[in-house]
Amino acid sequence: MEKKVKRRINKKALIVIILILYLIIMIFYYVYKMPIKNIIINGNNLLNDSEIISSVGLNDYPNLFKVSTKKIEKKLEKLDLVISADVDKNLFGTIYIDIEEAQILFLNKTNNKLVLSNKKEISEISYSGIPTLINYVPSDIYTNLIEQMSKIDGEIIALISEIEYNPDVKEDITINDNRFILKMNDGNLVYIDIVNFTNLKMYKTIYSNLETSGIIHLDNVYADADTIIFTPFDKINEGESDELSE
Repeated sequence: MEKKVKRRINKKALIVIILILYLIIMIFYYVYKMPIKNIIINGNNLLNDSEIISSVGLNDYPNLFKVSTKKIEKKLEKLDLVISADVDKNLFGTIYIDIEEAQILFLNKTNNKLVLSNKKEISEISYSGIPTLINYVPSDIYTNLIEQMSKIDGEIIALISEIEYNPDVKEDITINDNRFILKMNDGNLVYIDIVNFTNLKMYKTIYSNLETSGIIHLDNVYADADTIIFTPFDKINEGESDELSE
């Protein structure tokens, strides 16, 4: 007859296994119940951190695992000043929020609203250091103006004081209905049109070559690939102009 062998349970090994399982469960429980400890926000200049945190309901630093990063992104992207948002979180209780903000382009004097690069208009905030559009612009040209200004660096936009819609009309014939006059903070006037609006990127270089204030023609009627027409204010009555190399 075969003898039955009884296997003894290794109590020490069992205790170790139980302890390991207990630790794993406690770690998962701790992580699951962990509140948000840190919120790190990047890319915001117009919106402050507290506005962003409040807008997505993180004021009370809720449970990390109850927070959906996708829902936070959608809430942020509904804000007028936000173009896009990317949200991440880690197991240490930190949420990372990266924001791409819209640029404030100008103040539309006709409705007293700030116009953004994402084509939205807002009136909730006060902001200085931006140009003012002083008159009405036809809707299609207005839309193109926003698109073209969105391509210009904020440092250049900050150099503009006023924007005036000023079609080029001679003897009741419209030669260029896309033309604007920009009044610069340094005293110069710039003629420019929608097609050539990105020429404004050259403004700092142009200004550095000027010895006096005057009118700079960057519109497609007066400018070509090689030269820019500049008329000093003190020579306007004399009908004299200078050609500046680009």
